[in-house]
Amino acid sequence: MPIKPREMTALEVKHLGMGTFNIGGVKGLYIRKTHSQSLFIFRYTDKFGRHDFSLGNYPTMSVAQAREAARAALALVMQGESPILKRQQEKQLIKPIPKKLTFRNVAEEWIADRLASNYWAKNSRGEKTTRAILEKHVFPTLGNLDIESISAEQIRECLAPIWQSIPATAKKAKTYIRKIFQWAIALHKRKSTVNPADWEGSLGVLMEPFQNNLKPTQNHAACAVSEIPRLFVEISRNDSMSAYACLFAILTCARSQAVRLAKWDEIDFKKKIWLIPQEHDKVKSPNRDRTIFLSSRALSLLRNIEKFSDSPFIFPSRQGGCLSDNALTMFLRGLHDERKALDGIGWIDPVKTKKLGKPCVITLHGTARATFRTWAKDDETGNNRKFDQEAVELCLLHSKNDAYNGAYDRAPLTKERQKIMQAWGEYCWSKVSTVENKK
Repeated sequence: MPIKPREMTALEVKHLGMGTFNIGGVKGLYIRKTHSQSLFIFRYTDKFGRHDFSLGNYPTMSVAQAREAARAALALVMQGESPILKRQQEKQLIKPIPKKLTFRNVAEEWIADRLASNYWAKNSRGEKTTRAILEKHVFPTLGNLDIESISAEQIRECLAPIWQSIPATAKKAKTYIRKIFQWAIALHKRKSTVNPADWEGSLGVLMEPFQNNLKPTQNHAACAVSEIPRLFVEISRNDSMSAYACLFAILTCARSQAVRLAKWDEIDFKKKIWLIPQEHDKVKSPNRDRTIFLSSRALSLLRNIEKFSDSPFIFPSRQGGCLSDNALTMFLRGLHDERKALDGIGWIDPVKTKKLGKPCVITLHGTARATFRTWAKDDETGNNRKFDQEAVELCLLHSKNDAYNGAYDRAPLTKERQKIMQAWGEYCWSKVSTVENKK
């Protein structure tokens, strides 16, 4: 009678050297140790010969688990079945059914790929904006369609409803769709190499009729130049972060996003400049000059704003994060309502109101940028001759408009920009009698 092998303990198995060992506990249970792998095997013999049936890797599979798996395999052998054949049959049964790749599936993978590669590292709202446009304007039409079957005609059906009403959003949607198809084709997620969203192909022809009668771009409502000093008086009466942010935005002619996300470490009080980070700017070009020269009024405003140790933002919300765009909009709307209750008109853009035949309440973007641009070119005050108009454009962070996009003209016009911003600050503050120290 053969001697039954001794049942090794888990500690004894751990300290075994290289080789194949019968560890006992179940007939035919072995462990095979090599430099690269340790594997539990169940060794059995049937009419076809001897077989080594792998149970699992050690130590991922414990000794106790290996003995349990070996008992199950032994039971099959005793019933005249093959553990190896049974495993093959089970794999066939659970073989995954190929998933239909919908446009939404591929779009989600495309977004995940961009996130993994830090595509939006310098654009904090990039992913959110992309998802919002896809969810609202693209997925309802294309989301559940097979990526392989989508045609230019179906993309036209998706874009047509918004092409004339919200052209800027429609063009972004078109760009996202085209890039998603490019990505799908490059990774062989779409067998056809034809991009149905290619504007140079069928889609461009199909969308041509929609190019006519596009909704004209509406300019942001802006405060009249003559009313800016009085607007500053009314804003400065408010002791709130929204009020300070509005004042600073107008004094610096900056976009709302850059102001709302502004942090104290972006301000250099000694050099009197504000360096806007690339990720907070509308234009993401890495070589772009994003220097804002700060007037004495802008610096005074900053010095009178309380710094909070728990927030890096200059204009934090009550929760410590940055202010929302809606917070600034609602502040100006409230200012308009207060004034309208007194004069029946409120803070409106007189030119746009007359043109459209309805009241157009001023916006921060229009007032901070369009009003400044109009003031800087005002011929009644002589500003058109007083200021270099190219420097005025640089104050707005507008790129130089020439055939080479300013590649050969790199003059920063520092002194002129400082002069312009100082004059603008003094004009804005001309009717504010005192500035309370908020510290």
